[in-house]
Amino acid sequence: MSQPGVVLQLEPIGGERLYLELGPRELEGLAASLAHVLRAAGVGRGHRLLVYDFSTSLSALALTRAYAPGLPAGACEELGCSVLSLDGLPALAPRTAFFYRMMEPEALMVRQDLLDPLRARLGSGGLESNPRLRSLLIVSREDASPPPAVGPRSAFRLYSCDPALFLALVDPAGRAHYDRDLYDVACEDGYLSVRPRFAPGLGPSRTLLSCSRAEVSAV
Repeated sequence: MSQPGVVLQLEPIGGERLYLELGPRELEGLAASLAHVLRAAGVGRGHRLLVYDFSTSLSALALTRAYAPGLPAGACEELGCSVLSLDGLPALAPRTAFFYRMMEPEALMVRQDLLDPLRARLGSGGLESNPRLRSLLIVSREDASPPPAVGPRSAFRLYSCDPALFLALVDPAGRAHYDRDLYDVACEDGYLSVRPRFAPGLGPSRTLLSCSRAEVSAV
C-alpha cells in the first residue's frame, strides 16, 4: 500500500481483528466509492448531510478530507454537499435529534442500531418532522437485505464490507448499486466476492450480497 495516512482497526464478521493502513491511494478509492453510493441515493450539490455514526467507520471516514489525513478530497467535496458527523453512541441520540431539527438536512446517514433511539428522541413527528429530508441511508455491516420501511419515505441500506473497503447501496427493490470500476468481482457460493482495485495489497472478501441478477446491479 502507499504511505499510510490512517490506520483502521476492523473486526470482520466471524473473523479476527484486522488493522488496515490506508494511504492517499486507498483513501481516494474509498472516497470515490462513497461518492458513488451517495449519488445513487440522491445526494447532490448544496445538500446537507447529517451522519449519526462513528466518524472512523468505513461509510463516514472518506466523507471529507477533514476526517482523513492524506485524503485530498472526500466524497462531499466531490458532490458539493456539506456534512456534519456526530458520534455514534445511543446516549447521544438527544444531541443528534437537536441537530436534525436545527439543520433540516436533505440526507441522513444513520447506523442501523441507532435508528430507533433517534426516532424515539424525535417524538411523534419522527423523521417526518423534517420536510427537507430526501435521502435516508441506514448503515449496516451485518445485513445486506432491502432496507426497512421508515414511514412513507423510501430508505436505502448502505452496506459495508470493511475488509474489502467495499460500499454498496441497497435500494428498496433489493438491488445493490456500487462502482464496478473500483472493484474486481466474482461469484462465490452464491454471494458476491470483491477485491478493491485501489488497494492491491488486499485480497478478495465475500460479501453478504447475493449474486442473483435480480438483487445485484452495478451502476
